[in-house]
Amino acid sequence: MTTARPTMLTYVHETPSVLRAQLESDAAAPLARAFLEGTHTRVRIVACGSSKNAATIARPYMRSVLGREVDIVEPYTFCAYEREVTSDEFAFVVSQSGYSTNALAALAAIREEGERAIGVTGDVASDFAGASDLLVDYGVGVELVGYVTKGVSALANFLCLFALDVARAEGRIDDAEREREVARLSGVADALADVAAQAPGALAARYKELTSLERVFMVGAGANYGIACEGALKFGECLQIPATALELEEYLHGPNLQLSPDYAVFFNLVGARDHARGRQLVEATRLVTDHVFVLTDDPASADPDVALAPQGDSLAAPLALLPYYQTLAYQLTDDRHLWHKHPLVSAFDRAVSGKSENYVDREVL
Repeated sequence: MTTARPTMLTYVHETPSVLRAQLESDAAAPLARAFLEGTHTRVRIVACGSSKNAATIARPYMRSVLGREVDIVEPYTFCAYEREVTSDEFAFVVSQSGYSTNALAALAAIREEGERAIGVTGDVASDFAGASDLLVDYGVGVELVGYVTKGVSALANFLCLFALDVARAEGRIDDAEREREVARLSGVADALADVAAQAPGALAARYKELTSLERVFMVGAGANYGIACEGALKFGECLQIPATALELEEYLHGPNLQLSPDYAVFFNLVGARDHARGRQLVEATRLVTDHVFVLTDDPASADPDVALAPQGDSLAAPLALLPYYQTLAYQLTDDRHLWHKHPLVSAFDRAVSGKSENYVDREVL
């Protein structure tokens, strides 16, 4: 008897239990302890790809809870332009695989600056182990598909939990407030499971449109913008179509002039502060194209593609939207037999690699 190989959807459906396990075990405690060993006035997260998108999703929550600025920078840019790490800055490098060459270079750069190299990874047996002065496992577990899904959600959840742990230790919140916030994050895991359950029906309802996507905008603000970034990445790498992530209001200042009836625009509008402006932009966009997709908790939204229970002003709730984009990226790619890339892409891969020589490709695709 053979065991079915895992797919992106396997990991999408594992995600809620992973998020709950992180909360129950307080997976972020080691990183919070490292932060509390010094006096830090800001946080810098060095990450790229889906890890950067996860940090972008978590950033509004982190800024609010920590009461500090949170910066996100790509590893190459960090090494080439921004490697100065001051004593009051808490910097750490993220790589889910632990073998990304740019992330390893960032750890080396931090050591060269005389600071502690802190690595956050999903694989503590990876090259990150030797490259880090402090190695933190963020609790994602195994993910054998290169188009990561649960790793994105788990990292965003981990970063929110890190902020809570620091805030509690500093007395910014008390035990009861921390418990309430952990319960809210657990509620986000529940909402994520609900979106995963809604996604197949949302795909089926607009299947003709979704199998014909050619030009895509994904729009959102705050954590919703991070969702747009990850959705655009998944559509680009899986479906091989141009997909652009835009901040909610930035969409109105130039990019909207590209619109035509063949464009598809996805609006991420979870959280009360974006509802009013979001409705205006949705209705204006529908004057140009019928291919408008709305993911929201706004009770006033007419026939959204994904509907969440009202989330109030929660800064973490947009995280729940990820399974929609992950499910579409997987299913549309599979249905259209798009897993294989242009034959010349293999030449690109041979010419330059983003993984270290110790990386063993275990990908099931």
